[in-house]
Amino acid sequence: MTTRRDLPNGKPVLTDLIGPRELQEMQDSFGEVANVSIRTVDPQGSFLTQMSHAPSLCAETGRDASGRAALCLSCLPMFLGGEGIVDEELSFDCLPGLRHYLVPLKVSRSRSEALILGYMIIGPIIFMKRREKVAYAEAAERLDMSLDQLWSLLLELRVFSYKGIRSFIDMVEHLTGRLLNLSFGKWTIQDKLRSGVSDRVFRGEAGEGRDGVDEFLRLFLDLVMNVTNGNRGSLMLWDQDNEVLSIRAAQGIPEEVVARTRVRPGAGVAGLAFEQKRSFLISEDGSDPVIADRLTQPQIFSSLVVPIKAGDTALGVLNVASDRRMAVAFDDSSLALVTRAAGLAAVAIQSLQR
Repeated sequence: MTTRRDLPNGKPVLTDLIGPRELQEMQDSFGEVANVSIRTVDPQGSFLTQMSHAPSLCAETGRDASGRAALCLSCLPMFLGGEGIVDEELSFDCLPGLRHYLVPLKVSRSRSEALILGYMIIGPIIFMKRREKVAYAEAAERLDMSLDQLWSLLLELRVFSYKGIRSFIDMVEHLTGRLLNLSFGKWTIQDKLRSGVSDRVFRGEAGEGRDGVDEFLRLFLDLVMNVTNGNRGSLMLWDQDNEVLSIRAAQGIPEEVVARTRVRPGAGVAGLAFEQKRSFLISEDGSDPVIADRLTQPQIFSSLVVPIKAGDTALGVLNVASDRRMAVAFDDSSLALVTRAAGLAAVAIQSLQR
């Protein structure tokens, strides 16, 4: 495994490629969208960010003379200076059933060589299901707190299915990898030019084109559907050449519908959201009267239609819905969550389309 000590002189550290503020903001967005704690460390285990979405467990389990929370060492793997034992899934536990996942932050120097510049650590989470309360008695004693006190802290943590945590990790890994490689390309471009390799050729080697964007959109929509519990969704992007919105990722929608769907600005709810750069919540409790005459799918129980915006520019629309077979009532908190997710998507889409 490559660490900072292994890097030849002149090679970047993580914050050379993603500035500390940008790194923190990106991490905060990931944490808020998935309702999970995240922090970022360098290859030696030194923290580069503040923990995003920090749970009470990490603040209230006591601190040692150095100011570390009692669980801090267990929240790092052994190769980063902690006590966690990493398995083949790049995960480790700090307490029984409390899992953390490592996402390597790396850049590709060649097709066969990658430099690991740090790690995002996701967790603690409850994996699959909470254990019985009594299973935490030994941990409570070790942390010098009552079982009831520890249990109340554990109830704050999100429970992830295997599919749920893997879809989130895949999305984080895809986005951070792409952003880091783009930044690494810029960082090394002068060397490439001095070697006689044109900027066009270099970008052609590093770029993924439409396939890279579509892979991210698929992973991103999978995450959004998982955290909202919707059963129908689509992510539409603006096609500048044809001046329409087209579906680039979908779940629960027939393929023939995906293929033929083209939406003009102002048409339907999605077109209006794109044109006005405005989000809409559709529910049986009452929908915005502006869209009342545009609701043409009675099988939809509740839905969210959110523009994907970069500043004042609309890039597309994110649609999430539940039908009457698996009715999920979205509310203002759902809308706020998906709006934040759409902002994260906008940052990624702009980077991937460079």
